[in-house]
Amino acid sequence: MNGLKTSLKVGLQILKQLALADGEPVTVRFLAETLQQSDKYLEQLLLPLRRARIVRSIRGAHGGYALARPAKQIRLHEIVAVLQGAFVFCDCGNQKCHECVNPEFWQELETCIDEALASVTLADVIHPTVKPRRLAPTVVEGPWVQGGLGI
Repeated sequence: MNGLKTSLKVGLQILKQLALADGEPVTVRFLAETLQQSDKYLEQLLLPLRRARIVRSIRGAHGGYALARPAKQIRLHEIVAVLQGAFVFCDCGNQKCHECVNPEFWQELETCIDEALASVTLADVIHPTVKPRRLAPTVVEGPWVQGGLGI
Protein backbone atom coordinates (compact mmCIF):
# COMPACT_ATOMS: atom_id res chain seq x y z
CA MET A 1 0.00 0.00 0.00
CA ASN A 2 1.25 3.47 -0.82
CA GLY A 3 1.82 6.08 1.84
CA LEU A 4 0.47 9.59 1.99
CA LYS A 5 0.66 11.55 -1.23
CA THR A 6 3.09 14.45 -1.39
CA SER A 7 0.13 16.72 -2.15
CA LEU A 8 -1.40 15.83 1.23
CA LYS A 9 1.87 16.33 3.10
CA VAL A 10 2.52 19.72 1.48
CA GLY A 11 -1.15 20.68 1.82
CA LEU A 12 -0.98 20.05 5.56
CA GLN A 13 2.14 22.22 5.73
CA ILE A 14 0.24 24.98 3.92
CA LEU A 15 -2.69 24.67 6.32
CA LYS A 16 -0.34 24.74 9.30
CA GLN A 17 1.16 28.03 8.07
CA LEU A 18 -2.30 29.49 7.56
CA ALA A 19 -3.38 28.37 11.04
CA LEU A 20 -0.28 29.94 12.59
CA ALA A 21 -1.12 33.23 10.83
CA ASP A 22 -4.30 33.38 12.94
CA GLY A 23 -6.61 34.71 10.24
CA GLU A 24 -4.13 37.10 8.62
CA PRO A 25 -3.67 36.58 4.86
CA VAL A 26 -0.58 34.61 3.86
CA THR A 27 0.85 35.09 0.38
CA VAL A 28 1.74 32.27 -1.94
CA ARG A 29 5.22 33.76 -2.19
CA PHE A 30 5.68 33.49 1.59
CA LEU A 31 4.42 29.90 1.53
CA ALA A 32 6.75 29.05 -1.37
CA GLU A 33 9.76 30.43 0.47
CA THR A 34 8.82 28.84 3.78
CA LEU A 35 7.96 25.43 2.38
CA GLN A 36 10.58 25.48 -0.40
CA GLN A 37 7.99 24.69 -3.06
CA SER A 38 7.12 26.44 -6.31
CA ASP A 39 4.37 29.06 -6.42
CA LYS A 40 2.59 27.12 -9.18
CA TYR A 41 2.55 23.86 -7.21
CA LEU A 42 1.17 25.59 -4.13
CA GLU A 43 -1.52 27.31 -6.23
CA GLN A 44 -2.50 23.86 -7.59
CA LEU A 45 -3.01 22.68 -4.00
CA LEU A 46 -4.75 25.83 -2.79
CA LEU A 47 -7.36 25.78 -5.56
CA PRO A 48 -9.12 22.55 -4.47
CA LEU A 49 -8.76 23.59 -0.82
CA ARG A 50 -10.54 26.84 -1.67
CA ARG A 51 -13.25 25.03 -3.63
CA ALA A 52 -13.80 22.75 -0.62
CA ARG A 53 -14.10 25.86 1.60
CA ILE A 54 -11.14 24.85 3.73
CA VAL A 55 -9.23 28.01 2.80
CA ARG A 56 -10.39 31.36 1.50
CA SER A 57 -8.61 33.77 -0.79
CA ILE A 58 -8.31 37.45 0.03
CA ARG A 59 -7.81 39.85 -2.85
CA GLY A 60 -5.87 43.05 -2.91
CA ALA A 61 -2.42 44.39 -2.16
CA HIS A 62 -2.42 42.79 1.28
CA GLY A 63 -4.24 39.67 0.14
CA GLY A 64 -3.36 36.02 0.22
CA TYR A 65 -4.91 32.94 1.76
CA ALA A 66 -6.37 32.22 5.18
CA LEU A 67 -8.26 29.33 6.74
CA ALA A 68 -11.97 29.53 5.99
CA ARG A 69 -12.77 28.29 9.52
CA PRO A 70 -10.81 27.85 12.74
CA ALA A 71 -8.43 24.87 12.66
CA LYS A 72 -10.46 23.10 15.34
CA GLN A 73 -13.48 23.12 12.98
CA ILE A 74 -11.68 21.61 9.98
CA ARG A 75 -11.75 17.81 10.01
CA LEU A 76 -8.83 15.78 8.71
CA HIS A 77 -11.15 13.69 6.53
CA GLU A 78 -12.09 16.86 4.58
CA ILE A 79 -8.44 17.59 3.86
CA VAL A 80 -7.62 14.00 2.97
CA ALA A 81 -10.63 13.77 0.64
CA VAL A 82 -9.43 16.84 -1.28
CA LEU A 83 -5.69 16.17 -1.43
CA GLN A 84 -5.32 12.37 -1.10
CA GLY A 85 -8.63 10.89 -2.08
CA ALA A 86 -10.52 8.22 -0.21
CA PHE A 87 -8.75 5.19 1.19
CA VAL A 88 -10.21 2.36 -0.87
CA PHE A 89 -9.10 -1.22 -0.40
CA CYS A 90 -11.87 -3.03 -2.27
CA ASP A 91 -13.16 -0.80 -5.05
CA CYS A 92 -15.51 -3.31 -6.63
CA GLY A 93 -18.50 -2.37 -4.44
CA ASN A 94 -19.82 -5.88 -4.92
CA GLN A 95 -20.36 -8.17 -1.93
CA LYS A 96 -19.88 -11.21 -4.18
CA CYS A 97 -16.63 -10.01 -5.70
CA HIS A 98 -14.27 -12.82 -6.64
CA GLU A 99 -11.20 -10.60 -6.83
CA CYS A 100 -11.30 -9.30 -3.25
CA VAL A 101 -11.11 -11.76 -0.41
CA ASN A 102 -13.96 -10.91 1.98
CA PRO A 103 -15.12 -7.50 0.63
CA GLU A 104 -17.07 -6.84 3.84
CA PHE A 105 -13.82 -6.83 5.80
CA TRP A 106 -12.23 -4.23 3.54
CA GLN A 107 -15.34 -2.06 3.49
CA GLU A 108 -15.49 -2.17 7.30
CA LEU A 109 -11.82 -1.17 7.43
CA GLU A 110 -12.51 1.75 5.08
CA THR A 111 -15.34 2.85 7.39
CA CYS A 112 -13.05 2.68 10.43
CA ILE A 113 -10.44 4.82 8.67
CA ASP A 114 -13.07 7.36 7.58
CA GLU A 115 -14.42 7.58 11.15
CA ALA A 116 -10.92 7.97 12.56
CA LEU A 117 -10.11 10.79 10.11
CA ALA A 118 -13.43 12.49 10.90
CA SER A 119 -12.60 12.45 14.61
CA VAL A 120 -9.38 14.45 14.13
CA THR A 121 -9.20 18.18 13.47
CA LEU A 122 -6.53 20.25 11.77
CA ALA A 123 -5.75 21.70 15.21
CA ASP A 124 -5.05 18.17 16.49
CA VAL A 125 -2.60 17.56 13.63
CA ILE A 126 -0.65 20.81 13.80
CA HIS A 127 -0.17 20.97 17.57
CA PRO A 128 2.63 18.59 18.54
CA THR A 129 1.34 18.17 22.09
CA VAL A 130 -1.72 16.29 20.88
CA LYS A 131 -1.18 12.55 20.49
CA PRO A 132 -3.41 10.40 18.26
CA ARG A 133 -5.87 8.18 20.05
CA ARG A 134 -5.40 4.45 19.70
CA LEU A 135 -8.13 3.23 17.42
CA ALA A 136 -7.16 -0.46 17.20
CA PRO A 137 -9.97 -1.72 19.49
CA THR A 138 -12.55 -0.31 17.07
CA VAL A 139 -11.03 -2.32 14.23
CA VAL A 140 -10.48 -5.47 16.28
CA GLU A 141 -14.06 -5.54 17.53
CA GLY A 142 -15.61 -5.33 14.06
CA PRO A 143 -18.35 -7.81 13.07
CA TRP A 144 -16.03 -9.55 10.61
CA VAL A 145 -13.82 -10.91 13.42
CA GLN A 146 -16.16 -13.70 14.57
CA GLY A 147 -15.27 -16.13 11.79
CA GLY A 148 -11.64 -15.06 11.58
CA LEU A 149 -10.23 -12.07 9.75
CA GLY A 150 -11.17 -13.46 6.37
CA ILE A 151 -7.94 -12.36 4.74
